[in-house]
Amino acid sequence: MNGTKSEELALLGGPKAVTVEGKERWPVPTDRIKAKICELIDKGVFWEAGTGISLELERRLAFYIGTKYCLSQNNGTSALWAAYYAIGVGPGDEVLHPAYTFIASIAPAVHLGARPVFCEIDPKTLTIDPADMERRITSRTKAVSVVHIHGNVCDMDAIIAVAERHRLALIEDCSHSLGGEWDGRKLGSIGSVGCFSMQGGPLDGKPLPAGEGGFITTNRRELYERILFFGHLNRAGLADMFSNPLYREMAPTNSGLKFRPHPWAMAMALVMQESLDERNRQRRMYREKIYSGLSGVPGISTVHDHAKATPAGFYGGMHFIYKPNELGGLPLGRFLKALQAEGVLLYRWNYGLTHRLRIFARGFDLYDRGGPLTGDYPGYAEGTLPVTEGVHSRIFGMPTFINEAPNYSDQVIAAFKKVIGRYDRLLWLERLAKRVSPSQL
Repeated sequence: MNGTKSEELALLGGPKAVTVEGKERWPVPTDRIKAKICELIDKGVFWEAGTGISLELERRLAFYIGTKYCLSQNNGTSALWAAYYAIGVGPGDEVLHPAYTFIASIAPAVHLGARPVFCEIDPKTLTIDPADMERRITSRTKAVSVVHIHGNVCDMDAIIAVAERHRLALIEDCSHSLGGEWDGRKLGSIGSVGCFSMQGGPLDGKPLPAGEGGFITTNRRELYERILFFGHLNRAGLADMFSNPLYREMAPTNSGLKFRPHPWAMAMALVMQESLDERNRQRRMYREKIYSGLSGVPGISTVHDHAKATPAGFYGGMHFIYKPNELGGLPLGRFLKALQAEGVLLYRWNYGLTHRLRIFARGFDLYDRGGPLTGDYPGYAEGTLPVTEGVHSRIFGMPTFINEAPNYSDQVIAAFKKVIGRYDRLLWLERLAKRVSPSQL
């Protein structure tokens, strides 16, 4: 390990390997965001639907993603809800979905009366395993919903092949991955519908942050009209946007739901969209530098990128899979504490196992009168998805910076190598901890 054994671990009193603060230094365009929002206030724009700044953003995003249609939403959850509605998900249907994600990705399908069918993830990519997905298809399967989690791109060729073979609608949840590509095509333009979240702030939010917001993309006219009908009450010029005569007759109140975003949020998104590609490029370079610097180091593996994939967005940061068997069985917690003591900014934060949430693990009477998670709903006991459960317990992550502090990434790489090179000292600490009480350590 390049001489690192001569240095004591910081956890045991040695010098820190990382002396530079892990902090994002990208300059947020705060003044431009304020100016854009203040311009709307000065014009008296406190809400709008299908016009003005929201329409401008929709047109920009449709062009950027490469789809015929784009509709802005008030958040990513309503985008998914509208997408499930658009493809016709309803009572009695099943929707295939990865077990490692966030509940909001699948919950809207449940509220429409469908059952989730959770699938294993590929332990190398942390995204849905297409082979396992196909094994779980039944006569009730209506759609597959895939998540490009943390910006990691799903194996879209394999997924599309399965969907087409079984005539399934395909929803892409691109909330973490705006700007990512598969074989030169933007994510969100490949499936039946693409769904995006714009939650959060400029540095810690989704790739295109707006505080709260979302949008949907599609190339299919009938899906676009169903999305309009479902949640875009009183949108400007709505009746003329429908080719379906029944929808035109019911406009402008449609189904009675209103999922339009606030124009001030769209103003922030317009400003942030200008830097999206550059922010993605910088984060991708940072990620590749650290992944390359740690390639072949025992004890950890980096997330695999398919040859056709261009990862982007990186919401939730960059991730690693810990391999304790290569470090003498050293527990992950001790390994991470040693890295943190060296000054590495990292976390165990990642999404829980969706199938093990109480609502899905044991079922739930959503309507107090039965529903998709009652009756013969099997639930998901521990061990139901062993591949996903096994890798999930070994995932840890770090921020993916746009503009890092000078030399921070170099020091992080050195810290990993230092800790891994002295893992014998950490094993000694583990043995010592078993002999004395925690208060003595």
